[in-house]
Amino acid sequence: MRIAVGIIRKAHGVRGEASVEPWTDSAERFAELEEVTLVSPDESSTRNMRIESTREHLGRALVKFAGIDRPEDVQTLQGWTVEIPEEEARELEEGEYFLHDLVGLTLFDANGNERGVVKDVIEGSGGLLLQVQRTDGKTFELPFAAELCTEIDLHKKRMTVTLPEGLDDLDAVE
Repeated sequence: MRIAVGIIRKAHGVRGEASVEPWTDSAERFAELEEVTLVSPDESSTRNMRIESTREHLGRALVKFAGIDRPEDVQTLQGWTVEIPEEEARELEEGEYFLHDLVGLTLFDANGNERGVVKDVIEGSGGLLLQVQRTDGKTFELPFAAELCTEIDLHKKRMTVTLPEGLDDLDAVE
């Protein structure tokens, strides 16, 4: 299994550097990587790549991949994710989670009532949103915040949540 650590947004400069939006805690993480897998947006194609150099610029990682020497070459990779084997992921600290680990968790309220299953994690302008599917098939979005997501147990695949009144009905349309 692989973990996405970033996404190629655009070319930078004239020497084939890619501007990569980090999906990790720091753009500096890319300096620790040597080999990565690039995955197309529709996940139908992959390319194993060697990283020649990296540097940080305005919160992004500027990455030079071996064999990619022109901006036009980078543009063909726009929207591709940069992925590493799961065993190369850094150790998480208490209370930290990989986003892919949240997908599939079943949500329960404080009374033990099932409220739905996390189907996706979306990065919004205000932070992370959990896309939750209720048992009736309708979906709603829940901000991934400590005051709402009060307990996470990855081994039991469950999350205890405190839902604001009516939140699970806001997006659930007939």
